Amino acid sequence: MDHPNSPPLEESDAGVPERTLAETLVRGGFLSGDRLVGAQRYAQDHACDLRQAILELNLIPAERLNALAFEHLSTMADGPQGLVPPLTPDRAEFERDIRVKLKEATATAQVPELVEQIIGRAFECRATDVHLDPLPNSYRVRYRLDGQLHEVLELGTALAGSVISRIKVASDLNIVDHHRAQDGRMTVAGAEQSQDVRVSIVPTSLGEKVVIRILKGMTGGFQLGRLGMSPRQVERLRRLTTMPYGAVLVGGPVGAGKTTTLYSCLAHVNQSTRNLMTVEDPIEYQLPGVNQIQVDARHGLTSGEALRAILRQDPDVVMIGEIRDEETAQVGVRAALTGVLVLSSIHADDSASTISRLYNYGLPGHLLATSLLGFVAQRLVRKVCPYCRIRYPADEPSMEALGLEPAANQGLFLQRGQGCNACFQTGYLGRIGVFEIMEIGEELRDLILHQTPKGVLRQVAIELGMHPLKRGAIDKVLDGTTTLEEVYRVGLI
Repeated sequence: MDHPNSPPLEESDAGVPERTLAETLVRGGFLSGDRLVGAQRYAQDHACDLRQAILELNLIPAERLNALAFEHLSTMADGPQGLVPPLTPDRAEFERDIRVKLKEATATAQVPELVEQIIGRAFECRATDVHLDPLPNSYRVRYRLDGQLHEVLELGTALAGSVISRIKVASDLNIVDHHRAQDGRMTVAGAEQSQDVRVSIVPTSLGEKVVIRILKGMTGGFQLGRLGMSPRQVERLRRLTTMPYGAVLVGGPVGAGKTTTLYSCLAHVNQSTRNLMTVEDPIEYQLPGVNQIQVDARHGLTSGEALRAILRQDPDVVMIGEIRDEETAQVGVRAALTGVLVLSSIHADDSASTISRLYNYGLPGHLLATSLLGFVAQRLVRKVCPYCRIRYPADEPSMEALGLEPAANQGLFLQRGQGCNACFQTGYLGRIGVFEIMEIGEELRDLILHQTPKGVLRQVAIELGMHPLKRGAIDKVLDGTTTLEEVYRVGLI
C-alpha cells in the first residue's frame, strides 16, 4: 500500500516500474516509508527517476539497488529471451512521421516556414546540430542525435539555396558571399521559449555546407548530480569546487561533455556573495549572475588578455572555456595561486594525462603541485533506449571484457535496445557521462612536484581511491544504463 503522501509513481528510465520497485524496497525492509517519500520528492524536485534519487541520497548501496532492479526486470521478462515489455513512447508517432512531415513541408511551406520547421523539429528531437550537406545534385539535411548523424530530409539544389539564403539573413551574414567561411547566430521561436542557435557556413567543392548548433541547456538547469557521476564522485567534485582557491581541470576529447560539466560546477558555486567571471570562445550558454566574456581576437581580446583583465576585476571564481595554449595555461594556473578558484577544460585522455599536457605547456612541477586541486576526466556514452530495451544473457567473452569471472557470474544478464521509432532504430536514447576524478592530496602533490610519469601518478591515484574511467563504464554496463558495444565504441574498454 502506498504511503498517503506519496507522489504518483511512474515508469523509471531504467525500465523498472517505480511502483513495483518502491513497494519491494519497503516490504523487503530496505527502505522505510518516510525515507521513500523523501526519495520520491527528491526525484520530483531534481527531475530524475526514483533509482537515481535513492543513489544520490545514499539510501541504499548502489550494488544492492542494481541487484534489485535486475530482479524486477527478471520478473517482467516475457518468454525465454527475456524481453522486457516496452514502454509506450510518447514521441513514437512523431518520430515515425518526422521525415514525412518535413518532406510535406518542402511542397507546401514557404521558405521561412520550412527553415523554422527544420530547426523546430530538431529541437523536439533533442538534436544538438543540424547539418545541410551539398551533394552532386541535391542537399541532405541531417540531425545529430546522441552524437550520431541521422538523415531526415533531402532538398533540391534550388530550394536548398533559398533555405541557406534565409538562414544567412536571419543570422546577419553576407547573403551574396559564397566563397568565405561565415559564422553567426540567430534566435528561433520554440514551442515553449525562443532558442539561440549558432550558425557556421563553409564553402565546399559542391556548394556551401551549413551547420546549425543548437544551444540548449540541460532540462532543469545545470546540476552536478545529473551528469552521471556516482554519489561519491558528486560529493568529491562539490568539495573541490567549494575550495577558496586552486585549479580544477576537466579533461576529455572533443564532444565529451566538458562544457556541461564546467557550467554545472559554476552553477554549484554561483552565489550572490561571490564574483564569478568567465573567458569563453564562444559563450555556449548564458548563466544568470555570472559575468561572461567572449574572446574576440579580431579586436585584440585574446584569452590571455581577457584573463589578465579579469584578475583586475576582484574575481572569486574564474572559468576558462579551454586551455589551448601556453599563455592561457600560464596565466590561469598562476591565478589559482593568488586566491582565485580556477575552472577550465583541457584536451586529455585521462586525469594523469592532463598533468603531462600542462608540463608540455611549460609549467614546472612546483607550480602545478601548489596550484592544482584536482582533475576530472570524462566521456559520453549513449543510454539504452527505455522504450525497446531487452535483457539478454551475457556470454563468456562479454564477462571477460567486463573483468568478471564467468564461472562466478552464471546467470548474469545485460541490456540493449532493439531499435524503435523513439530512438531512430538505434537502440539508444540520450547520453550520460562516465567520469574519473583525481583529487590532489599530499602524496600526489609530492609526485607532481618531482614530475613523476603519468603512469605512476595514475596507479597511485587508483590506490588512493580514484574510480577510473574503465570502472565507471563497466558499472554502467552492469546496471543496464549502456551497452558493452557502446563502451567499446568510445574506447573505454
